[in-house]
Amino acid sequence: MRMKKAFQWNLIILFLLICIPSMAQKKDLLKKAVRQEKAGWIYIHIEGKPYERGYQHGYLLSNEIRDAVTTLSFYVKKQYDSSWDFFKKTAKDLYWPKVPTEYRDEIRGIYEGAKDAGYKDLELMDIVALNGWIETAWYYLPWYRETVEKKKTRTKDRPKGSCSAFIATGNATKDGRIVMAHNSWFDYMASRLWNVIMDLNPDSGNRILMQTYPGFIHSGTDWYISSAGILATETTITQFFGYNPDGIPEFVRVRKATQYANSLDEWLQIMIDQNTGGYANDWLVGDIKTGEIARLELGAKNYAIWRTFNGYFAGCNIALNDEVRREETTFDYDNPKTSPYCRYSRWQQLMKQYYGEIDVELAKAFMADHFDISRNRYQPSARTLCGHIELDPEGSPEWEVGPYYPSGAVDAKATDSALASQMKTWAFWGHSCGLDFRAEEFLKQHPEYEWQKPFLKDILAQTWTLFSIHR
Repeated sequence: MRMKKAFQWNLIILFLLICIPSMAQKKDLLKKAVRQEKAGWIYIHIEGKPYERGYQHGYLLSNEIRDAVTTLSFYVKKQYDSSWDFFKKTAKDLYWPKVPTEYRDEIRGIYEGAKDAGYKDLELMDIVALNGWIETAWYYLPWYRETVEKKKTRTKDRPKGSCSAFIATGNATKDGRIVMAHNSWFDYMASRLWNVIMDLNPDSGNRILMQTYPGFIHSGTDWYISSAGILATETTITQFFGYNPDGIPEFVRVRKATQYANSLDEWLQIMIDQNTGGYANDWLVGDIKTGEIARLELGAKNYAIWRTFNGYFAGCNIALNDEVRREETTFDYDNPKTSPYCRYSRWQQLMKQYYGEIDVELAKAFMADHFDISRNRYQPSARTLCGHIELDPEGSPEWEVGPYYPSGAVDAKATDSALASQMKTWAFWGHSCGLDFRAEEFLKQHPEYEWQKPFLKDILAQTWTLFSIHR
């Protein structure tokens, strides 16, 4: 018996001897990592093998990951009548088996880094569920309810119109090279955490500079610059329906495309192959090596690609392909008072007015634009490129969003070929028009949204700031 106990203690000691250096090695990993806070943004640099860069990410953003899981657990229950446990089960059963080893290791690193930094209650599937939460909430959950539970999906459960963006090149721009810009629209209580700029330097593939969310291995908003010269952003196809559970989740495909594609052809093909229809978007993509830009309208059953060396593509949540419109959306494309319709019309005005002169400074101005075409005047609203649903007495009826709902544009980004060749981007946290959102003041005026109080925070307009990769 004594020999058996001695043997057990020897095993424990051996285990500790193995683990102690392991913890020391983990600490060494952080020497490569950087975290800085600037103008409302959290900038992080991570690098190395999958687990290493994941651990750096998780450790540096542990508090923000905790905030993200807590906020989204509340948010999905209130907005989609679903538990976070459902999101984690979906992540485990549907997404995790399709995540390649490289990204599994990175996710495990994020998980362990966040736990070592103090987030003790975190589970591995929380990180997977975070990465797939948009796909689960807007695409898989409606499909599941209709297909499995045989329930009718409400319009507000389908994707809303999120984001305004454009990409231009050739004779449309001032120097003939690519210019790209984007702002992110979403509910303020959840989107306040999209204030991370990440410089990701993996041990294989392309280096990536992107806007992202705590715990994400992708962007989510989406804003990407790769060292291969590929630029990518998107706007969501509004009121989209349909899902292919046999495909590869979007967060895996877009990360793979950005990390490993060296041309537009490669990037587009990775996104199309084994598509789920989850996070159905109009992707605006460019290659600064050639000056070519493309628009990929990617549904679940249909897709369309437009490409050019001269011109522009604008995004505002409207599908342009007839098959995607007719077979995969419920949006009323004939209603001129909807937010996507108005913003589409405004894009045409701006692009016509400034064609041949477009540069980064104009791009910044476009992102702050407050001209409401439906009212024929400058007035921030749900129908302006810089969106302010919180100021709109009509709300967004097309998305079943009530008057003055706290949602709209929370940022802006702009870059061009010259900046992207140096892996640089301009970014603005808050409404780039300069208007602040102050939660306490807002809730006094609109007590009907008091239920959001635990997670509704100020989003204060900052200033345009230039970010680049860590040298």
